[in-house]
Parts: sequence; structure tokens; C-alpha cells
Amino acid sequence: MRDCQRHQGERIINWDPVAQTALSNIEVIHKDTKGAMYTFRYDVVETGTTIDVATTRPETMFGDVCVVVHPEDEQYRDIVGKHVINPANKEVLPVIADDYIEIGFGTGAMKCTPAHDPNDFKLGEKYGFPKPVCINPDGTMNELAGEYNGLDRFECRERLVERIKNEGHLVNIEEIVHPVGHSERTDAIVEPYLSKQWFVKMKPLADAVLEAQKNPETKINFYPERFERTFIQWLENIEDWCISRQLWWGHRIPVWYNNETGEIFCSETDPADPENWTQDEDVLDTWFSSCLWPF
Repeated sequence: MRDCQRHQGERIINWDPVAQTALSNIEVIHKDTKGAMYTFRYDVVETGTTIDVATTRPETMFGDVCVVVHPEDEQYRDIVGKHVINPANKEVLPVIADDYIEIGFGTGAMKCTPAHDPNDFKLGEKYGFPKPVCINPDGTMNELAGEYNGLDRFECRERLVERIKNEGHLVNIEEIVHPVGHSERTDAIVEPYLSKQWFVKMKPLADAVLEAQKNPETKINFYPERFERTFIQWLENIEDWCISRQLWWGHRIPVWYNNETGEIFCSETDPADPENWTQDEDVLDTWFSSCLWPF
């Protein structure tokens, strides 16, 4: 484990708004849940026309930074580079083109919320958009939500949809059943959330195992053999592991911050002058702690 490359950064993580901690993927239980697909009409500033955009989470519209369409989608080609008005807060958003969008899926136009969706986060990174967070850690809306500041995210959803409907920008509401992540700890609906956490860089570790799989002397043998393909696909698509948790119990993150300079100190032992340092308040993910034990 000494060879693990650890880093701190802001990424989209699974956030439990009740326990107010990050969760690993295996601590998120996906349940088929009744919900809705909301389609809203956005006014195009330069042309006076409109486009329809659908979402299952209207409350995140306060964190939108753009609308994305496919570059080869004929119905939207003329508005790429132009702007639309967000019906949630009346902000003007650019329309961009990216082949991440699937032509023919939904309306073909997608709102982008980099701080509340992992795929939107990647688009935000790609194009250098800001990443405004519009929901508090406890699941209530923050000041970006304007009149809905302080409301629970789901109450905000209901009130916002009703207001947009009254303003004539609601196209339709389609009832759906879709898999929704719930916290294994609290059963709360998990929020994809931009948060500053500690991560283990997984690609170097995965690449070493993938290389070992090429050698009959070092590879891991699977029975049945078909599971090796599953193993390889998992390693080829693995993402960095979020190992910090905001809990009261567990192994404390072995990182200290200098009280004057802000310098970061990481060590297996305490600083020589502990009175000048403050240890990180987060603890290690239980699974990471478990992995430490054999070593």
C-alpha cells in the first residue's frame, strides 16, 4: 500500500445527505423508484424560437451552465453557439455541441450541471465551465436557488415545476420508474455531489494488474474463465477511489495542515511539533482500512 498514489481534489462523489458523508459505490443501493421526466421549454435568445430540454431532477437546474446538443443533430445545428434562457432562474446559458449527446434520445438537448452529475462534471472539465453547487450537504437548497433557499431538494422540485408550469414553460411530465441510488446507511436518496475528498489514483495499480494478466506465470486464473473478461473490463474502466469519509469513527486520515502556512504533511507518525499542526478531520473508508490490515 506504500505505492498508492493519494491526492486530494474536487470530484463528483456519492453523498448521503442524512449521514452527511461520502459513500463508496458498493454502499449505494439502486432501487427501482417511481419518478418523473420533466420536459421544459427554453427560449432561444437570438432567434425567438424554443427548444425542449428534459430532466428527472429539476432542482439541479440552478446549477446549470449550458445546454448540450449533438454536433450532427440537424434540428439544433442553427442554434449551436447561441443562448437559451434557463426557466428556473432566467439565467442565459450557452448552447454547445458535443458528441457525448445521443441523437434521438429524449429531446436531443441536455442541460449540463457539472456539480451534480458525473458525466456533466466531465463535460464541465472539458470545456472549462464553472461548477456551481446549488444544494447544501444536508439536502436543502442553497442561495443559488433564490426563493427556494433552505427548502428540501424534493420540496423545491415540486414548487419549481409548479412555477414553471404557471409561466408556460412546462411541456409535459412523464411518469417513469427508474433506478435511484439509496444510501445503505440511512436509506436516503444519494446525491451526486461535487466535494473535496481524498482519492487513491487507481490507474497505475490497475495497469500493473492488467500487465500481469498477460503473463501465464503471473496472471490470476478464473473459474469459469469468462469472468476474467469481467475483471479486465472493470480494471480498464476503473476510476479513482474516494477513501475519505465524514464520520466520527474509523482510522483518521494521516494528513496534517500547518496552522500558519497551510502546508500539508502526510506521514505514518505524528508531526514532531504537533502543536503547530491540525490533523484532517476525515476518516478512511472502512474498505480501505480493511485493506491495510494484511499489510
